[in-house]
Amino acid sequence: MQGLLAARQYFHGESGPEQGLFRRISKLWEAVEWDWYRSDPKSNFIYWHWSPEWGQQIHHPLIGFNEVMITYLLAMSSPTHGVPVGMYYSGWAGQSDDAIGYRRGWSGSLDGDHYANGHTYYGIKLDVGVATGGPLFFTHYSFLGFDPKRLHDRFTSSYFENNRNIALINRAYSIDNPKHFAGYGPNAWGLTASDGPEGYVPHAPDPDHDRGTLTPTGALASFPYTPEASMAAFKHYYRDLGAQLWDIYGPRDAFDPGHDWISPIYMGLNQAPIVVMVENHRTGLVWKSFMANPEITEMLRKFDALTARQR
Repeated sequence: MQGLLAARQYFHGESGPEQGLFRRISKLWEAVEWDWYRSDPKSNFIYWHWSPEWGQQIHHPLIGFNEVMITYLLAMSSPTHGVPVGMYYSGWAGQSDDAIGYRRGWSGSLDGDHYANGHTYYGIKLDVGVATGGPLFFTHYSFLGFDPKRLHDRFTSSYFENNRNIALINRAYSIDNPKHFAGYGPNAWGLTASDGPEGYVPHAPDPDHDRGTLTPTGALASFPYTPEASMAAFKHYYRDLGAQLWDIYGPRDAFDPGHDWISPIYMGLNQAPIVVMVENHRTGLVWKSFMANPEITEMLRKFDALTARQR
């Protein structure tokens, strides 16, 4: 839906085909029942994993900080089936025992278990994020269309700067390379979820989630945050390792030099953020298009007012 709304504003011309596309996307957008995924009208959370066969058996609450922030932002923006903007603080950034326990559980860390982090890693302050920030896709998926420069809350003055710091911590960890994996360095960084010798793994800059696998999208989709470092990684991956990493569909998903392993697959889930975020770095086109939706502007007005009252 984030992508459709960006397209709706980009193709918002006077021609018949563009007007028809605008109407079709608007109909889809207004049909999404975000509020239904609360499961209960009094719930503080939006839940994942409903299916016709199993219903809400998994009943997994969406709790930040991770890649699904956009779900709350879109649900808060819906003109037809929206959720209260207060769910951002009661659910996404919630302080309940369930929310705190969830963050501790997947990360194995107390840092950021209350959503705010506040610790410094490699000399870099992290306002929001669990442990050392988690996989880099946390800073990509929700912000392909939603401009992080336009978002702040009680915990950070800028999600753009917070995302930049997560990327810088990720790179600093790769340079430090505490587990002494082959291939890591200032031009080879970007730990994030990808294919690996052991299958799909959420690689991250911490002892439990660092397996020696490097993923091109980690650094390359971070272009808006770290343009010089991302360009250095791009040149290394293409000029130095291109014969192994590059083929008909672009970069392969990941590689592990220590195991002499290169992923046999291309993954659209990881290639798409590279394309979109490079364009956001170059021109801001996708960010501008998405943020031009009036529903997003109105949601931010309400959210900023709520945040100001709670400070």
